[in-house]
Amino acid sequence: MRLDISTMSVMVSAASILQSITLIFFFFLTRKYQGIGIYTIGTLLSALGFLLFPIRPLLSNPLIALNLRFLGNLLITYAQILYTVGIIKFLNKKPPSFFFIALASVCLVIQVYFVYIKNDFIIRNMGIIFTSIISYCWAIYFLIKFREKSLYASSVFICISFIFNIIFLLFRAIMLPLTNTKALLESNSVNITTIWSIFLFDYLRNTGFIMMITQRLYHDVNQLATLDFLTNTFNRRAMQQYLEHEIARFNRSQIPFSLIMLDVDYFKLINDTYGHDRGDLVLKHLTTILKENLRSQDLLSRWGGEEFLILLPQTNLQEAFLLANRLRTTVEENPANEGLIYYTISLGVGTFTQEYNGALTPLLIAIDQALYQAKQNGRNQVIKASNC
Repeated sequence: MRLDISTMSVMVSAASILQSITLIFFFFLTRKYQGIGIYTIGTLLSALGFLLFPIRPLLSNPLIALNLRFLGNLLITYAQILYTVGIIKFLNKKPPSFFFIALASVCLVIQVYFVYIKNDFIIRNMGIIFTSIISYCWAIYFLIKFREKSLYASSVFICISFIFNIIFLLFRAIMLPLTNTKALLESNSVNITTIWSIFLFDYLRNTGFIMMITQRLYHDVNQLATLDFLTNTFNRRAMQQYLEHEIARFNRSQIPFSLIMLDVDYFKLINDTYGHDRGDLVLKHLTTILKENLRSQDLLSRWGGEEFLILLPQTNLQEAFLLANRLRTTVEENPANEGLIYYTISLGVGTFTQEYNGALTPLLIAIDQALYQAKQNGRNQVIKASNC
């Protein structure tokens, strides 16, 4: 059975409405994410715009039909702008508001003139086409320039859907004057291809945006499960998983890895003297220093309280000792709270070797004892684990 343009337009509208339901659900579920509401409004405007096209021929009043033509064109065009603005805001970036307001204004003028003053179907469509292309190009630009690692797959997916949509819009812009098409409801190959492409690429773009939302949700939940809320380092549970992976790699390759256990000297005294807020500030300050001086492959975790554990992959004992000493010196030379709170750290260092028979607990006990020895020896020093 061959579908006519009116039926296909209703299909596009129905598909947009159904996808809007999912987007509305996500909007209420994830209030802290920007852009979802704007994008959803765009989807609803598009659905309404396409629904108005098959209604027009059923009306006997020509003025009402003319108004619906104007309204439908405007809704569809503004929907494309809102898609882009929604995506940009979801990326936590500021859209070029003045540009989009100017673009929307130009489109409004084109639709008013070529609907009410000079009836020209092709120019009206060119206005919609190039407004959409410009909006899509902005979306692609932001998705590429400000891409987030956690949103990589969905960003690529949306970019591809936009690119193919632009190609089909350019095809329509070329074919409209060549085929002398006079109305959207005219059943010819250009209109049929256009409606099918809108149906397909609207679905793909909306699916990509929903994927983007779910990817960010997963990323945020994973962050909550693996990161310490105060220092934004790995928590103990996450570090234990990384340690298990490192032991498995050691069993395969026999490449050693090292651990550094450290804590803040006289941390209770800092809390008692300056208050717990300043104590938290010291831990954040320490975390910043450690991250800035560790290598990209090293992993830092808050092991408990003021105690931190650092995993050094493919690192022998001497290399770990030198790194630990450098960390100790850097902390000593950089007081916290704009130089007002002086503090030091003590560190225990050990390396995982075959002597541990694949068990991590003995190494953790050894470096904890080394840390304790550093405290006993006067603090602000590095001690190697005795059996490493």
